[in-house]
Order: sequence, then C-alpha cells, then structure tokens
Amino acid sequence: MKIIDNVPKDSRLTWNRRGGLVLTALLTRVGRQLTTGRLVRLTGLTTADVGKQAARFAKAGVLSRRTDLDACPAKDYFRLPKGSVTKARTQLQLVDDEVLRELAEERGLDVDTAFGQFPERQPYATALGKALRTVREDLGWSLKDVEKLVPVSTATMSNFETGGRLPTLITLAELARAYGADVVELIVHAACHSQPDKKVQRLRIADPTFRAVLTHLYAAHDQRERARLRVTQPQGVTTQAS
Repeated sequence: MKIIDNVPKDSRLTWNRRGGLVLTALLTRVGRQLTTGRLVRLTGLTTADVGKQAARFAKAGVLSRRTDLDACPAKDYFRLPKGSVTKARTQLQLVDDEVLRELAEERGLDVDTAFGQFPERQPYATALGKALRTVREDLGWSLKDVEKLVPVSTATMSNFETGGRLPTLITLAELARAYGADVVELIVHAACHSQPDKKVQRLRIADPTFRAVLTHLYAAHDQRERARLRVTQPQGVTTQAS
C-alpha cells in the first residue's frame, strides 16, 4: 500500500511512526470500539493525522469501521477485530524503533503494553511447540498416534513440543498435513506469540508469512549453533554470562 509522502511538523514523526502510534493505541484496546476523538486523545496527534492513519489501516483490512448507523455514525467509530491482531502487530513491528518508543511514551502509550496482547515473551521454538501440542491435543491424539502417521519418533515429537528442538519446515508441513492444520497459520502464530527476532526486524519484511519463515530459519540456525558450541567447547570450560 502506498503511503502519501508528506513531511509532518515534527520531523521525527514519519508517516510510519504516526501509524505506529495509532496502532499502539488500538492494540492496547483490542476488540474495543474507539471514536476518532478518543484516538486523538490517546495518540496526541491531530484529528486529521489520526483520520488519515485510521483510514489507511481500514483500507489495509487491519481496522473495521462500525456500520451500525442506528447506534452511531460509522465515520466516528473504528474497531480492531481480534482476527486482525496478528496483521496489526506485524505492521507495528515494522515501525518499532527507539524513536517510536520515545514518542509513544511521551503520549502515555507503551509499545510493550500494546504487545501485552501477546504476553508470552518466549523463544520462537517454545511458541511453535505449544502450538503443535495444542493442535495434537485438540485432536485427542497421543504422541504414539502421531508416530504412526509421520516419520518422527515420540522422543523427537516431545522435543518439538517443548521447544527443545525445531522441526524442519518439511517436517512441520508433514505434521500440519497429518493434523489437518494450515502450516502457514502455525508458523505465523508462533512468530507472533514469541519474542521478535531482531535479525528479522532489521530486514524490514512486510509480509507476515515470509517474516515467520525467516523467524523459523533463524531460530533453527541459532539452535544448531548452540549445539555446535556445546560439542566443540573444551570440557570443564564454561562461558561467562553476558
């Protein structure tokens, strides 16, 4: 989506950062309806700025306008559907930097509070493991049942579900197929319910699926590196805590 190139009065407030402030305000109140006036007070921006950003996110499908005209004018109310939280959080991550944090705090907002909708600041592998376990348990399957359908041992599956080991993307796709689940939804869910990977953030990838795939690949690489260091580290030598 093309964003109008316009220089705001505050040189630190790029259009992305303005949008970040609006989304921060919205994410702290997921599922609640907000008037334009309320958003103006929450963000400390002008009515025109908030209106433009809200319209931008409505066009992108992140926000919905209320259409119950009997209750209130649609133009005055915006809603963030719970199903749009992942998309909104992805957008916010793209503008999450130190300047945005400073601006948000000046206006009584907090990016971390916004991310409170995803309280598990956990490693990606842990989040993916929880998602896999939840899907399996919802089916009423045991690890033995999975072993009959996918060439993965119960011990390995247990490691996957505890986050001790990451499945390859191919294995993950096979598991998702056996579970009747969407593999894309699994990795995007895990990426959005885990600590953001700074290496992925630096790449500034807008597509949430590609971001999730990169998060998975980086996490797998990090696991392999930790395993390699454990093997090559001389016995009796310990690394100093950072």
